[in-house]
Amino acid sequence: DIDEIHALIDQHLPEGMFRPAVMAKIEKPSCFVGDNLEKIVEKCEGIMVARGDLGVECAPEDVPLLQKQIIDTCRRLAKPVVVATQMLESMIESPTPTRAEASDVATAIYDGADAIMLSAESAAGSFPEESVAMQQRIINRVEGDTHYRSYLDQLCMSKKNTAADAITSAARQIAQTTNAKGIVCFTLEGSTVLRASQERPTVPILAITPFKETARQLAMSWGVYPDLPRSGAFGFTADDDDFFNVSNPTVDEDDEDFDIVLKNACRAALRKGLVNDPNDLLVVTAGLPFGTPGACNIIRVLPAAGPQCWDGICRVD
Repeated sequence: DIDEIHALIDQHLPEGMFRPAVMAKIEKPSCFVGDNLEKIVEKCEGIMVARGDLGVECAPEDVPLLQKQIIDTCRRLAKPVVVATQMLESMIESPTPTRAEASDVATAIYDGADAIMLSAESAAGSFPEESVAMQQRIINRVEGDTHYRSYLDQLCMSKKNTAADAITSAARQIAQTTNAKGIVCFTLEGSTVLRASQERPTVPILAITPFKETARQLAMSWGVYPDLPRSGAFGFTADDDDFFNVSNPTVDEDDEDFDIVLKNACRAALRKGLVNDPNDLLVVTAGLPFGTPGACNIIRVLPAAGPQCWDGICRVD
């Protein structure tokens, strides 16, 4: 089915248009036979854990275990996973959830899900705003718990022998060691950002991409804050039509513009509220030449004041 969907997309996608992402909804026991789950996750851009339908098809006591299995598989393969259905079911008619529902939402977050989703609670319930606010309160509480980080770090991530994997893994460690305020990733299609999100760093990930479609898709990934720059933000001289050409992205051959790129990374971090002091540190990953899909071969630590500054001293050219 997934191969057929991809074939239909390729057949009918107009030239130059951004390829839509495919998300698979896991709700059948056959997904867990052999290596079916891993194959499904590999072929999709995202996974939804449909606990309601899964609970109909499988024994209720199996659903929590299957949920963890799906989330762990998605994390290992760097694919975003959403846990949905019956999260705060009683809030369709009640302004407060049951304690069991609050615990259920917390469990999905502890498991490492990228996102959790409300259904009827916000679509047709009597208390949609209260439902969203309650879910956010639970998220904030769990992410502030000291046990949360230990649960996230329990899953061992396999790494490929690529520069991108080495750079993103190092970025997490450097950010933790230097007490950086964030990791800034320059990306075209989002693959580098997904790899950084897979590491579950202790700081936010700022994803800077020229494509609004990529920014929208990355908004669902764990810890990612997408930013859509203007055409000049990368130091390019190309106009908007060339800069935002999905099928043939602009490639910059001049490394002298790298300082301009770094300055704009600092400005983007300031706009997002990730930094508030000139000495706050950022870990930046990028690939040269700019505009090369999948390239990630540079890592740089710089203060929020800009690439020309360090320890409060700024060089003036």
